[in-house]
Amino acid sequence: MTAEAEFVCVNHPKRETAVRCNKCGRPICTACMIQTPVGMRCRECAGLRKLPQYQIGPGLLLRSGAAGLLAATATWLVVDVIPYLRFFLAIFVGLAVGEVMSRAARRRGNHVLEALAVVAVVAGWVIAEAVYGRVSRALLGAIASQPSFLMSMLLPLVIACFVAVIKLR
Repeated sequence: MTAEAEFVCVNHPKRETAVRCNKCGRPICTACMIQTPVGMRCRECAGLRKLPQYQIGPGLLLRSGAAGLLAATATWLVVDVIPYLRFFLAIFVGLAVGEVMSRAARRRGNHVLEALAVVAVVAGWVIAEAVYGRVSRALLGAIASQPSFLMSMLLPLVIACFVAVIKLR
């Protein structure tokens, strides 16, 4: 051994190290050390936290999801009045859902909220199709995989989901 005593990292027992956390004194390897203004520290002592704008509690998620579902259903009902413009109006569905959910979540965002936006857009579309009595036609079109189904139903749905997720980022 050299003049410096070598230790084994507390998180990786197969790695030898000569570095210790300057707060708790535990030996840490290069993969475990966090550079701080006062020196190298382990993850626990460095106090790493997520930024508050990315932390959304279950209450905010529930409120945001309900608001997004309501916005999606309302906008899909309006879009279905003019079916030949559905492709272009799907952008407004995504914008409405993204904006409403962002406001309901206090302008916070994370991946769970984005996934919830996709669920809200799809569920709103299903509810709007059920109101107009076209759910069976949509399912038959999906089974038959007709090109007209892709252009008139599925592609606007994908566009609305994409725009809603982008709006939440």
